[in-house]
Amino acid sequence: MTSFGYDILGFGVSGGGPVTLTSTALINSLSNRSNVTTSSFILPSGTLIIPADFWLWASGTTTVALIVDTPNATIENSGYIVGKGGEGQSGAGGDAISITASGVTIINNSDAFIAGGGGSGAQGRNGGPGFGAGGGAQSGTPTLGAAGANGTSGSGGGAGGGAAAVSFAGGLTGGQGGYILPGSGGAAGNGFSGAGGSGGSVGNNGTHYGNDGGGPLNGSGGGGGWGARGGGNGLSGSVGGPGGKGIESNSNSFTLTNNGTIYGAQS
Repeated sequence: MTSFGYDILGFGVSGGGPVTLTSTALINSLSNRSNVTTSSFILPSGTLIIPADFWLWASGTTTVALIVDTPNATIENSGYIVGKGGEGQSGAGGDAISITASGVTIINNSDAFIAGGGGSGAQGRNGGPGFGAGGGAQSGTPTLGAAGANGTSGSGGGAGGGAAAVSFAGGLTGGQGGYILPGSGGAAGNGFSGAGGSGGSVGNNGTHYGNDGGGPLNGSGGGGGWGARGGGNGLSGSVGGPGGKGIESNSNSFTLTNNGTIYGAQS
């Protein structure tokens, strides 16, 4: 059986018509699919359609949601294409779309989003950083359409998570990045750590407020919003992880029509 040119029984591409992505198991009642490569769905010069309210996201160790490896393909997006959020100390956010073929056309329709993952913050004195928009620090099945979970200190964000409080005992964790577009940033654990970035905003920096025998007294940075860098830890020159690109061309030619919102660079 075929649907819009794609063999839904899993035996490969059949025909050259446009293909509308269909959902795997619903998450939070939302249609979704992860880690899509276009050559599994369309032939060269074919069209791949991401329907309205559909989430295309990056799972596992994969950080890119959509790889366009089909020459002269058209991607028509009416949903949400999102890269993976940065994890750990100054972890980088993943790209939403990576183009590895030439002649690609991307159409981002009204009310649609293409969003790189946010970078995670830099770690300060013992307390952990906030994590990036796009599920930074989440594992397994993500909470699509929801804020990330709180850490032991630091709130989860609809976009970037808030950093943990400064801790002399250690062990406090920051908030996770969420899956809400545009989304608000999570609150910081205390006044010395940074809040998460909202929408496409950079995570807030922690504050440096002195030194003691154990080293600098400084708060961790908040997680970056969609496509944005995580916050620094208050020390000179400190920055969080970079945000992922909305579209990574890998030096391939592409045409973009954008009537929606794109967070992250397009280059």
